[in-house]
Amino acid sequence: MSTSSFNFLEELPDVVFYAVLERLPGRVIENTVRLISRDCYRKVELRRGRLPRVYLDHLIIRAGNRFGYRREPNERERHFDYHFDYEETIDPADLVQHLNHLKERATFKTLKLENVNWAYAANSNLQIECEELYCYASLTTLSPESFMHIFCSIRPTRKLTIGANGDNKIFPVTSDFFTNNHSIRLQEVSFFGYGNAMVDPLKDTILFYSNLSFFDTDFLTSPGCTLDGILTMLRDWYTSERRIDYINLRARGEHQNFWRNLRPLLVRKRFHCEDYIESIRALERANGEVIKLDVCIDHLGYLCIEMIRLVSGPKADLYRRYDDAGGHDDDDWMMTWIMTWFLT
Repeated sequence: MSTSSFNFLEELPDVVFYAVLERLPGRVIENTVRLISRDCYRKVELRRGRLPRVYLDHLIIRAGNRFGYRREPNERERHFDYHFDYEETIDPADLVQHLNHLKERATFKTLKLENVNWAYAANSNLQIECEELYCYASLTTLSPESFMHIFCSIRPTRKLTIGANGDNKIFPVTSDFFTNNHSIRLQEVSFFGYGNAMVDPLKDTILFYSNLSFFDTDFLTSPGCTLDGILTMLRDWYTSERRIDYINLRARGEHQNFWRNLRPLLVRKRFHCEDYIESIRALERANGEVIKLDVCIDHLGYLCIEMIRLVSGPKADLYRRYDDAGGHDDDDWMMTWIMTWFLT
């Protein structure tokens, strides 16, 4: 870019200047302007500093050094991450430089790291803040302690999802992440472990981390926690102020023993689900909060225990899921009467 080009840019109104500058690659500005004059570079940097921050809905880094982002949510492809507003292949050594440049100019909602060079990422002090962090690691030999450096430097503010696949008997996070205040702002956590030898090192530690209102785990070859730990968590919830929105856990144990241990605390509630009403087992504490309990046995013989917060509505003495915002209008009163009679 010539000197005359920058002189032209300097004369533009700010609104036009911002629009043009936003589309210039950062390295063009930094490398070229320095060669022109310090004064011109200083002016450009001052103007860049006044640029409004850019909002990125998704920033995704994949294996093969693919780097891309989406500025806005894509409702049509919300379950897939193959549509980008911008995408390029980068040198792994430039990953930190790219992220550091973006964090000065952009606010991230979701950062996804999928089979990247984990060893390099672990040795880099990323210092990036996002609302949601998603990591998927396959067949990596990196230790859980090394992965901790990644999660502690990025520090998601709301949601953490980690998936791991392999036979190396590790899961890329340890209980220290929850006991040393690294996850103090997290509200939602999901862990998924696949592979014949994958084990869960967390045991019951995370069950008693009261900041989490949403927790989902699925370890293919291990239950993830103990039945005693789950029962203790539920008893603690009953007498505490902890909030549970959705928790899905697996444990090894007897179906009947689970209900027998909770029997003194169980109540029956009428639950409104789509076009029918059913009577369900639930827990209700003194402040009126109710959680629905579902228990089944999966194909490996583990107990699958699901807890869902319920709210009142749409009619008196009926409850619905917390995430069912509008409830369901039931115009077929005869079907409601038949289901209620049958279940009671």
